[in-house]
Amino acid sequence: MILGGFFYSSWPLGFWLNPFVAHRLASELGASNQPFNWVFIAMDIASGFFTVTGCWKLIQIMQKGFGSKSPRLISIAIYSTAIFGVLTALDAILPLNCLEGESNCLPPLHNPYFIIHGIISIGSIAGLTTSIVAIWLVVYSINRTTKSVEHLLPAIFLVIWVGFGVFTLHLILQNQSSGLAQHFFISFCSLWIIAMPTFTKYILRYGAYSRG
Repeated sequence: MILGGFFYSSWPLGFWLNPFVAHRLASELGASNQPFNWVFIAMDIASGFFTVTGCWKLIQIMQKGFGSKSPRLISIAIYSTAIFGVLTALDAILPLNCLEGESNCLPPLHNPYFIIHGIISIGSIAGLTTSIVAIWLVVYSINRTTKSVEHLLPAIFLVIWVGFGVFTLHLILQNQSSGLAQHFFISFCSLWIIAMPTFTKYILRYGAYSRG
């Protein structure tokens, strides 16, 4: 999961390998007409592979620890993260064909590459959003019994997630570049992927108090 999160945040390499595009959306670094695009494509595919592999291992750990009583919500969280990994790799395999604004590049809503890429990206983020909500719910359920406050950590993730969504919508409505916001969001996604095993370990340890 650490490797999955690490490879997902490939955008800082853009300032070294392709500084002209580095300030734009991260997906454009992997566009088929960009130099070193294969680096960013390979890293996203690697991120998807390691994330899915990590989720598969987490499912095994949860099944071994809970048996048939594994909390449904944690399973949903792990599978949703795995979906994120699959769609991230698929998005990389189907990169953009050009940069928005170039003379030979169709407008995004008329370019099938942009449309497909956008739909897959939305699906991957929906998977990770489901993961965050599910983790928070199951940890909160445990904390109601133990009277502890560990649920505040996934709650903070959730608040930041919603805050990012509102901020990004504001940028879109103002017709402003959301490159910086996206870079922050990608890093946040990576942090969540890396944190998943920690939450799983916590739920495995105290999950006897909850049935998900």
